[in-house]
Order: sequence, then C-alpha cells, then structure tokens
Amino acid sequence: MSRLIILARHGSVRQVNIKGSLTSVGRDPQCDVHIDSLGVSRRHASIHWTGDRFVLTDLASFNGTFVNDQRIESHPLKNGDAITIGDCQLRFLYSSQPVPKDEALRLVTQVDGLHHAHAARERSDWATFFRRSAGRAPAGSQSGTVARYR
Repeated sequence: MSRLIILARHGSVRQVNIKGSLTSVGRDPQCDVHIDSLGVSRRHASIHWTGDRFVLTDLASFNGTFVNDQRIESHPLKNGDAITIGDCQLRFLYSSQPVPKDEALRLVTQVDGLHHAHAARERSDWATFFRRSAGRAPAGSQSGTVARYR
C-alpha cells in the first residue's frame, strides 16, 4: 500500500492513498491529489507505477518539485522520501502490508522502516516531524520559508 501524508501550509495533515498506475498532483480540483495552494501549479507533478517502483515526475511546474531537498525532473520514490511541492510538504510511505485507517496517520518513517508515532511521540509530533529544519530552503530554492527534511 502506498500513500502520501500531506502537511499543508496552515498545518492540516491528511493522508491520500495512491491508487492506480498514474496519480496526478496539483492545484486543479480534477487532480487525484488536490493541493489548494498558490505555490502549486494546476498540474504540478505525477506519480506513476513502473511495474517495480513509483516514480515522481515534475510536469514543468513553475516552482519545481523537490525530493529530499533536491530539485527533480523525475525521481524513483522510496519509503520515507520527503517531497516539497510549493509550500506543502509530503511524505511518501510505501508498505507491502495494508495499514488500518485508524493507524495510518500515526505512522512516521525511520530509515529502517515504519514505526508507530506513539513510540516517537516524545521526540516529535507531526508538525515537528515535517518542520524539523524549518527556515532552510531546499537546494535551488529562492525562498527561505520552505522547510527542509533529513
């Protein structure tokens, strides 16, 4: 099961399951992953399944698409990748086992896999998880307001 955890600029967190072989991301309400933010292009990016992995592709967006602080045109995704689109921060989560809906938003990614947030709650909540290095812009970015992940 693959999903995106999305932290919008105003602090709301939501989960979107990635279904099908092509998922569109953008400001257009017709996109599979709709992000209502002026920093996001109408058709900003796409995520497609190649048969063995998911690949994120920037669709010539104005502000660019970043994975783990690097501006990308096309990039294979792996579990825990940090994605920046406009002023929104996303985490790509991939697990071969389905996760119950009530558990999905309590997951955080670690290098060695998925762990429940209650184990990490003392260190972090969702906002801090995404904003650990707030104030530093991703490489190639002009803005100092975009959070950076590690």
